[in-house]
Amino acid sequence: MQVRLDSSPLVTTEWLATHLTDPELRVVDVRWRSRYENGRGISFDDYDGYLAGHIPGAVFAGMISDLSDPEHPVPDTLVAAEQFARVMERLGIGNSTLVVVYDNMGFPLGSARLWWALSYYGHDRVRVLDGGLRAWQSEGRPLSIEVPAPAHATFTPRVRPDWKASKQDVVAAVGQPGTVIVDCLTPELYRGGGERHLWGRRPGHIPGAVNVPYMANIDPALATVTSAERERMLASGRSFTFGTPESLARLYRSAGVTPDLEVITYCGRGYAGACGLLALKILGYERARLYDGSWAEWSADPNLPAEVSPL
Repeated sequence: MQVRLDSSPLVTTEWLATHLTDPELRVVDVRWRSRYENGRGISFDDYDGYLAGHIPGAVFAGMISDLSDPEHPVPDTLVAAEQFARVMERLGIGNSTLVVVYDNMGFPLGSARLWWALSYYGHDRVRVLDGGLRAWQSEGRPLSIEVPAPAHATFTPRVRPDWKASKQDVVAAVGQPGTVIVDCLTPELYRGGGERHLWGRRPGHIPGAVNVPYMANIDPALATVTSAERERMLASGRSFTFGTPESLARLYRSAGVTPDLEVITYCGRGYAGACGLLALKILGYERARLYDGSWAEWSADPNLPAEVSPL
């Protein structure tokens, strides 16, 4: 008998604690980190953090080493269906497995991205742990250092194009009245502050894009937080959970992102954009998808325009 779920893409720590031993459930840890070298952002998996302590029964998926295409010119681009299926099968995720994903960033970034990737490849039974590992730990819930060895499963990818936007899709969408493009990064990166975008080749944003920073999905008051302030918040160790559907609805409507429009979210490399997409799916936006290449791809093409919005 399958575990019953509501339509929300989120589950609470209380729900997970209650269902942690369900045989159909697979918990996936996707914690990752980033560092800056020569003014550029670099992503890398945090497997050592996983080994030091994770939610009991959780397996580890490397968003960079396992699920990003090393041959693609755009960093962190999602792997093709065949490789994705191999990773899922190794993790014991089959066609009927209920997957709960979490990370340790405080905000759902890596976890939102794997939720999006599974959804894109046709797997509906996936949820994101609201608050992630930080919320789990803040409530005094147990951790484990045991690394599970799940039985091999069969995962059949079924690509759903309406979950992913290509560069060509975004080019065609610019200036179209029925479509809104949402930049999910901080206001300073959106405006083009600093000498260079940390996740791209140029400052600025896709022309016409509106800015709904991913942190605003936690609390609209965080919409103006700078990158430096964000780092201080993360260093504090506090946990974060999504805002209420009512606050999220007000947030997006105030930016002109309404349910009747087609929505394309993006960020630097598809993590914060996935967080924005997650919020839209919480609200029931049916025509919303992620631009996987994001600013890393757009900014690398000199033929494509960039818009800067100085204060």
